[in-house]
Amino acid sequence: MPMLTNPSEKYAPYVSLDLPDRTWPSKRITAPPVWLSTDLRDGNQALANPMTIPQKTRFFKEIVKCGIKEIEIAYPAASDTDFGFVRGLIEKGMVPDDVWIQIEFFGRHVTEREKVMISLHPHNDRGS
Repeated sequence: MPMLTNPSEKYAPYVSLDLPDRTWPSKRITAPPVWLSTDLRDGNQALANPMTIPQKTRFFKEIVKCGIKEIEIAYPAASDTDFGFVRGLIEKGMVPDDVWIQIEFFGRHVTEREKVMISLHPHNDRGS
């Protein structure tokens, strides 16, 4: 069965309860939630057998095939593997235009300051 364009149309909404002294039972969810996949995060819990770059790349492709549009891909400063994985995805143009990627960075001192700037320098071959 092919993936539905809008899976939320598959199910009928529930019949809400009439509880006039409560506000939440009458509220309805009218759009599907946005899912963020964190499946590629294999930090300290996988030190004995962390994923390799080819394994992470295959897993990333599978997550994209599932239709997930927001994917946490790595903490590039954690290891050469994570750095190489992130760099490979970007340099090989493997991230579809409709997919958002999230990376983690270590910013312990960011929360200790009142004024902070985080400078991102995105680069791509599309001229933007």
